[in-house]
Amino acid sequence: MLTPDFDSYEMRAIKGLEVAPLGLSVHYDDGRISHHLAADLREHCPNEISTHPVTRESLLSPLDIPDGFHITHAELDDAGMVQVHWSQKLTAQDSGVSYFHPGWLYQTGLFGECDFGVDLSRQLWRAADFHAIPTMDGQAILTDEDVFFAFLVQFIRTGAVIVKNLPQTPEMIETLPQKIGVIRTSNFGHIFEVKIKPDADSNAYTGEELLAHTDLATREYMPGLQFLFCLQNDSDGGMSTLSDGFAVAEHIKATRPDAYQLLASRPIDFVNKAKSSDYRMQVPLFHCDASGQLDEVRWTSWLRAPLRGELAEMAAIHAAQKLAYQLGNSPEFKAEFKLQPGDMMCFDNRRVLHGRTSFTPNSGGRWLRGCYMEREELWSGLRMSARRRRQAVLS
Repeated sequence: MLTPDFDSYEMRAIKGLEVAPLGLSVHYDDGRISHHLAADLREHCPNEISTHPVTRESLLSPLDIPDGFHITHAELDDAGMVQVHWSQKLTAQDSGVSYFHPGWLYQTGLFGECDFGVDLSRQLWRAADFHAIPTMDGQAILTDEDVFFAFLVQFIRTGAVIVKNLPQTPEMIETLPQKIGVIRTSNFGHIFEVKIKPDADSNAYTGEELLAHTDLATREYMPGLQFLFCLQNDSDGGMSTLSDGFAVAEHIKATRPDAYQLLASRPIDFVNKAKSSDYRMQVPLFHCDASGQLDEVRWTSWLRAPLRGELAEMAAIHAAQKLAYQLGNSPEFKAEFKLQPGDMMCFDNRRVLHGRTSFTPNSGGRWLRGCYMEREELWSGLRMSARRRRQAVLS
């Protein structure tokens, strides 16, 4: 029996077990019931016949489960584990009996892999709300597991966190993101430097104003997360901006449903032609998932290719885009602030629009370091943090 996987699960009191032809129903003392298909439960049995002792990955597939396979009976043992007896042994080494932790059954049967015990619902915001979103102390995020967990929760809910008081060393742009997960490399490199460049291949490397935008709109998969770490910012201007693109989209949906429908259905050509690369992507400004919920805004005005089609159609999509860009850059939705050395701006690049005001290059230095990451790294980091916190409580 493999116990390491169960170390992070809370013990649950079971009131009863109900065996049916298709599987097992578990009744808990809080009134909830989890249901487990017999074949699926057998595939996930945590013994060395079924689960690799090192990788913790399943060694069984549906092909290993014979037709008519079922549970003959189930009971609680003296340790409170659920003991399941199977109709058939799968191998010569198989005892025909499996043991399951009630906390694991409760967790996987009712919530999937994780129940974080916190509100992870999306929290939309406008400029007036942004300053009420608390900034977080970087030293605490790096050293305190509870603060790190709270940081990840806020990141998921609001799509943006301003981290302060980090050590003012260039490598910090890797240290904090890598505490979450794996950094994504792009054509701008593993880490990119946001400073004036004489041979700039992006407007970001000039002193020009950058309207609210998402990065790498020309890629099939835009980076899910972006981190910008300030090392110097004493030039005139160069204020950072953030806008909640989802709040803008929901506002358009509520007030101009015709424009929203157009922006959610009409593909736009995004193009980035540089000396060493040529990226192009055709996709709507707003993207919804299979359930119809908005899950991405793709929003970079200077990477749009010329429109094609009938004049009336082009006029309609151009007007809808203009409406979105006006709102995203308006005082109602765009928060403006100045990053200080040691500050890191962390945000969801598929939701939150970022930008900056123009600045005078010779008025002082402005140096940010940046990197990208995927959204799934944020969720992986949250699961790992939750696991460590549970283990700390149970140890």
